[in-house]
Amino acid sequence: MCESDDGNKIVRTFLDAMVDSTSTEDRLANDPIGLVRAFEDPADQEVVALIASTLAYGRVDLVRDAIRRALIPLGPNPAQLLADTAPDDWFEPLERYVYRMTRGPDLADLFAALGDVLRTRGSLEALYAAEDGPHIERASAFVQALRAGRRRPELTRGLRYLLVDPADGSAAKRLNMFFRWVVRGPDAVDLGLWSCATPSELVMPLDTHTSRIARYIGLTGRAATDLRTAIEVTDSLRALHPSDPLRYDFALAHLGIAGRCIHRRSDAHCPGCPLEPVCQL
Repeated sequence: MCESDDGNKIVRTFLDAMVDSTSTEDRLANDPIGLVRAFEDPADQEVVALIASTLAYGRVDLVRDAIRRALIPLGPNPAQLLADTAPDDWFEPLERYVYRMTRGPDLADLFAALGDVLRTRGSLEALYAAEDGPHIERASAFVQALRAGRRRPELTRGLRYLLVDPADGSAAKRLNMFFRWVVRGPDAVDLGLWSCATPSELVMPLDTHTSRIARYIGLTGRAATDLRTAIEVTDSLRALHPSDPLRYDFALAHLGIAGRCIHRRSDAHCPGCPLEPVCQL
């Protein structure tokens, strides 16, 4: 959305400075990816990343608690246990699980689907790589295949919310965050586990916070937080950094999470914002 090369250079300068000044270590302590990094085996990181990303909605402290509780039945070697456990055996240990709109049977269906993928494909990367075409199409096929691995006959609202299909037009923030985790890096934040996709293909994990900030600094003109906006923001970021547009996501997301922006000009708030010089609010 930036209207000139000079405009792109200016916005990139301030975004790069924001990334460089972000305290990654402090942020990881409150970010779901910190829980994924507690596992050392890439096979475990991959499945824990998907589980953690599906539950990453709501208040930060509640999200981390929800993820920890979900991981308890999986023990220290989640990938192996998921592959070895009969699909129906997940319902009893998870029957009391509740997190907002997610219930134990929803997680049990997800765990059953993960186990099926690990037994038949070997990894989630292999499932994604089985499809050709643009990233959004492969991401949709990935979700549909996971949904199909559930044990209950009905595709419930709870499971649909955990595994959002971008083909429905949603921004699919949590799914796109999962792809960022496993495709980008490895660096101080992202894991860089997959080689079947490149960072340049990824789509911005857009939520209400990052959508507003993106609009304020001219990355999009759209107000809706949907797939079209996510793609438009990504395209704008790709113009700034073609090989790795999502390098700015972690810092932008935590700027939004911090709640410092009150969504109007203020002498008390705006001067301390790292993006204030390029903000069009």
